[in-house]
Amino acid sequence: MDIKKIVSDIISKRVDISNLKEEDSLSSLGLDSLDLVEVMLEIEETLNITFASEEIGEVSTLGDVLKLIETKLK
Repeated sequence: MDIKKIVSDIISKRVDISNLKEEDSLSSLGLDSLDLVEVMLEIEETLNITFASEEIGEVSTLGDVLKLIETKLK
């Protein structure tokens, strides 16, 4: 399962991510806090995992999102 591709596909529904890198700030991509919550909810549904509100509030980069997902999938 290619987690980065799944996450990229979900984010790309909301913003242009043609040159997406793990260190990119989600806000610099154009995601506001509501977008982030919607992205994380879609990730939860797609991967059948659950995030706590605090965890969502702590992510600021694509890398943060990927690391959080990896911890949930272990």
